[in-house]
This record gives sequence, C-alpha cells and structure tokens, in this order.
Amino acid sequence: MKKTLWTLFLLWASSAMKGLQTNQGGQMEITRLKMSLLYVQSIKTFRLLFLSLFGMGTCLVLLFLGLLLFHISLFLYTPWSMYTKLTVGLCCSIVYLSGTVIMLSQIFASDKWLKIFHAETLLDQWNKEAPSKES
Repeated sequence: MKKTLWTLFLLWASSAMKGLQTNQGGQMEITRLKMSLLYVQSIKTFRLLFLSLFGMGTCLVLLFLGLLLFHISLFLYTPWSMYTKLTVGLCCSIVYLSGTVIMLSQIFASDKWLKIFHAETLLDQWNKEAPSKES
C-alpha cells in the first residue's frame, strides 16, 4: 500500500513538473532521473534509520536485562541486613535517575543537534541577513 502511494505521489509530482517546464524533452528526463535518485536515497536513509533504531533497541533491552539480573542477584544472595540492602538500593536508584537526567539533557540539547546537522552556519547566515533592531 505504501509503495503504491509513493509511486502515485512520484508520478503526480513528475506530471506537475512537466507542466511547469517549457523545454519538456530533456528536462523531463532529468527530472525523472533526479526523482529516481531521490527515491533511492530515501530508501537507503530509511533502511539505515531502521537498522540504527533496531540496534539501539536491542542494546537497551540487553542493558536493562543486565541491570535487572545484577540487582536481583545482589539483593537475593548477599548476606547483608535489610537496612544495608535498602541503602544500597536507594543509592543505586539515585545514581541511575541522576545519570538518566544528565544524559537526556545532553542528548536532547538543541545546540548539539544543530552541530550534528551542520545547521550552525545556516543560523549564522540568517542572523547576518536579518535586519538589526538598532536601525
């Protein structure tokens, strides 16, 4: 279903481009080639995105299972008193929660995303072109 919709969209877009162009002979072929290249590149991008998300999901599941098994074995098989086990459990939860908050704030920082996608230069260019408030 998605393939059919995507094909219909590409055909519609190519016919719309056909109506806008004056020289329809060679330009139409170039447009079709460019759209085909864009289609193939989008397939490659989505494939890499899926593989990345699947790999990260698998790693997260394995990480959580490892943490769970570690804590189960720690609390079941150590000869500590109940107070010591409670203290260790609370310390572990505080460390995990603070680590999660710090990591999420670093991962989702907008400056880092702008740097990753090289949008800093674009923003700098827009700031230079924008009229200043003083004038």
